[in-house]
Amino acid sequence: MNNFTERKPFVSYLSKNEIRFAEKFASKHDLELITPRNLRISKTHKQVIWASAKNLALQDLAIKNSKPFVIDYMDFKKIMAKSSLLKKCFSKKDIGRKVIDLTAGYCIDALEISFLGYSVTAIEKKSWLYEFTNQCLQNSKHKDLQHAINRIDFLNGDSLDLLKKYSDHEIVYLDQMFEQKNDARAKKEIQFLRNLDFEEFDLNRFKKSLKQNNFKKIIYKSALYSNMNSLINLKPSRVIKGKAFKYNIFTIDQESE
Repeated sequence: MNNFTERKPFVSYLSKNEIRFAEKFASKHDLELITPRNLRISKTHKQVIWASAKNLALQDLAIKNSKPFVIDYMDFKKIMAKSSLLKKCFSKKDIGRKVIDLTAGYCIDALEISFLGYSVTAIEKKSWLYEFTNQCLQNSKHKDLQHAINRIDFLNGDSLDLLKKYSDHEIVYLDQMFEQKNDARAKKEIQFLRNLDFEEFDLNRFKKSLKQNNFKKIIYKSALYSNMNSLINLKPSRVIKGKAFKYNIFTIDQESE
């Protein structure tokens, strides 16, 4: 029995004129509405979604001098970098293959993969995070990224339930970096999600789905010292290491179990 209790962000408002909108947003996503005053004195956590008709913004008030933020994809230089660790995960054999990102989050990695020229289906389970990220993608005005954004099919739902609909996707991308807590090097946007203690991706369900799909490659991003022995009963064919994380690349033999 799984007794895990997920920490959810609060919903609040910066203006009394936005109270009604914030109420609807909280109800829609099964989140708790809290007044700005009660948020500041909260003894549980202080992650909040500031909801307004104009836009959604995130903030962690537990971080000194923090400010509300949206995702500006141009702040993530790796997306358009000529050389990046994620780029090294792909080879000439992958040209023309479709990629499915099962843990989309802010779609930062999905956008980087799309910028490399791949068609990407990105799936985010949390409805509030999907709505926030979709807003950020749609509001992006950077011309250099528009083609890559348009090549992403961004969906809300349980990625493992949706997998069977995307049997033509041959490359799977997974990001388990929520296990990397309190990394001072992480950007505030990433740390916001890690501090929420999301439930981990269900690797057992994922293993069972492998027999029903035509995957050729799995790219699994994890903390640098994570033990990978539990994933799909295979050893990585390649491991590409960064300073705080690594990409574990599994090449799938469909006859293997």
